[in-house]
Amino acid sequence: MNRSAKIQKARHFRFLRSVFWLGLTSFGGPQMHLPYFKKRLVDKQKFISHDELIEINAFCSILPGPSTTQTITTIGFKLGGPILAFFTLLLWALPGAILMAILAMSPKFLESKQLQNIEACVAGFLIYAVISMFKWMKITPLNIAIFLIGGIGGYLVRSPWVFPLGVILSAAASAWLVKDEKPQKPSFTKSIKWRNLTIFFAIFFIVGFTGLLLTKYKTESKLLKPVILFENTYRMGALSFGGGNVLAAMTVEQYVDHKKRMTLEELNTGLGLIQAAPGPNFNLAVYTNSIAMKNDGSGFGGQLLGSLIGLIAVFMPGTLLVLFAYPIWEKLNSSVYLRRSINGIFAISVGFILTACLIINQNFILKLSNYSNKMQLLTEIFVCLMTVALLLTKKIPTPFIVLFAIILGWIMA
Repeated sequence: MNRSAKIQKARHFRFLRSVFWLGLTSFGGPQMHLPYFKKRLVDKQKFISHDELIEINAFCSILPGPSTTQTITTIGFKLGGPILAFFTLLLWALPGAILMAILAMSPKFLESKQLQNIEACVAGFLIYAVISMFKWMKITPLNIAIFLIGGIGGYLVRSPWVFPLGVILSAAASAWLVKDEKPQKPSFTKSIKWRNLTIFFAIFFIVGFTGLLLTKYKTESKLLKPVILFENTYRMGALSFGGGNVLAAMTVEQYVDHKKRMTLEELNTGLGLIQAAPGPNFNLAVYTNSIAMKNDGSGFGGQLLGSLIGLIAVFMPGTLLVLFAYPIWEKLNSSVYLRRSINGIFAISVGFILTACLIINQNFILKLSNYSNKMQLLTEIFVCLMTVALLLTKKIPTPFIVLFAIILGWIMA
């Protein structure tokens, strides 16, 4: 091995070590991930420049899937190709996934009354998500209209097809109506791997068709459950435009309302716990599939399988799209129309966060209206408002806010 190859290998090792550290310490959800990436990967280690980070994140925002996970995976792909990208994804997602799997398989913890305030905490997190992401939008009449139509439309029309359709229409509207973007020089460096797109669609159609067939054999549903869960999770990962909050909204529709795989309380517990876990919010799929297997009568082995299904199925489609689409982005990012569309796509993504906020908070408000215990009612309203207030200060780490809600629940219990 020559000297340059050794230096490159050492650089890749340092990068993966940094990624694993980020996977262990990046609390606070996607709104906090980019600052963590900039601090460690740009300012401290100088693996990429600030402008490259912004460009990569803009590219990932137009893809379905976990945008910050795709951002760090794309950085790995840019630095060392698909193998480094795979290990980047693994080391980034694994710490939080392991934690969520352990929590899902801990019945005493999940059934504890100490978690009674988690739903109020989740409601507060989603309110903050809408406020914080709205500030990142470019405030124009078009973007505000896209935001409101997308958010309210997604709430009224509970279908996963609303998300990709909304992105396409918003991109088209922004591309044709916005006039202030200037062309940039192309920077095409990597060849386009069409096989990655072929694999993506092949898996999408195969698991979709298989899931459709298997759902008709309800008498064998226990044996076929893992396959059906893989199909559902892969489909949600492939259609989740807008990140973890959109995945949460789709999970409400698929796992609570439509399939009845878990209760809303169980899902809200997972949504609260994911805020206290490091790494990507898409690790929620690890929790939900483990609970779905548990509620279907599976033991420890079944829950472990469910966690593994969630980890693989939810991240696979977004990763395949990154490996295929990033070389195309490098070639086409000089297009004025493509660059104009970015603002509209971001606006609809924030709108979909509003959708998730409306869905979760509607259920939270309905729950509050049924309380006979005034002390518990006031406590949950306090937790919700305090969560928003603490997040807005940006001085209290997210895990401590969740811990505060749990301790208050322990005192109340």
